[in-house]
Amino acid sequence: MATAYLVSTALMGLLVVGVLLWLGRVRGWYQYSPAASGEGWSPGVPPKSTVDRLTGSTSAWLVAFALLVVGFLVGVVAFISAPAGSGGLAGPAVAVGGGLLLVGYLLFGVYISAKRRGHPSALAAAESATVAGTLFLVAITVRLVLP
Repeated sequence: MATAYLVSTALMGLLVVGVLLWLGRVRGWYQYSPAASGEGWSPGVPPKSTVDRLTGSTSAWLVAFALLVVGFLVGVVAFISAPAGSGGLAGPAVAVGGGLLLVGYLLFGVYISAKRRGHPSALAAAESATVAGTLFLVAITVRLVLP
């Protein structure tokens, strides 16, 4: 049964690669210009709001990531140091919370990165949704492969 799942996964992967290759050849992606969309970010124009300034700042992203890591380390230490009988729900809560924050951080990062490349909001959201779908398919594949 597991072999059938692996063969099906491999065939779907080949189909996805084939579709991506076909799309790459049919459409002239090399002609794309972010300036043509009209929503691109240019270095000479200051950000419009505090949120734009913070999302464009590398140090703000580093501080946010560091705070998330420290917060989860504190959660893990609290789970480990708790008495054996009292931490029944803390383990899954830390795992689920960490996974959700990691995926959310990744998807928001893809969205902001796409916006900074000059893509409109709809295309940036589509790129973020594509990454989410890919992560979902990878998770299903790993779950099917591992017993």
